[in-house]
Amino acid sequence: MGGHSNWPEWIYIGVVVALLAYVGAEAWNVERIVEHVPAEAEVIKVTGQQWFWTFEHADGKKEVGELHLKKGKPYKFEITAKDVNHSFNIHDYVVLQDAIVGRVNTVWFAPDQAGEYVIQCREYCGLLHYNMRATLYVEE
Repeated sequence: MGGHSNWPEWIYIGVVVALLAYVGAEAWNVERIVEHVPAEAEVIKVTGQQWFWTFEHADGKKEVGELHLKKGKPYKFEITAKDVNHSFNIHDYVVLQDAIVGRVNTVWFAPDQAGEYVIQCREYCGLLHYNMRATLYVEE
């Protein structure tokens, strides 16, 4: 009566379940951090339209095609579009969020390096899509 032990299978199943639980917990934690906007973050309204970006600061100041921010300060972007779907992207800061007509999407970040960075549209939005860029100036 040769019986064989199921212990190796149960150990394997236990390891897989533990790994899945760990990965799930880490994903939840990362999402919580990304979605937790610091209370002191300045809100900037971002509007995409063919074929440029406009930025409105909390004090009402508007910028077209360029955005001036301070190093080390958190910013919350409220992103929308006027005409077709766009995608707001600051590649160097791994900021990417859809700009959708009739909807406000949010993303936040705090620039940690002074300098000039490219803001671009990552969603094909028409003939001059390739030219839909702005410049982010991060100042000390």
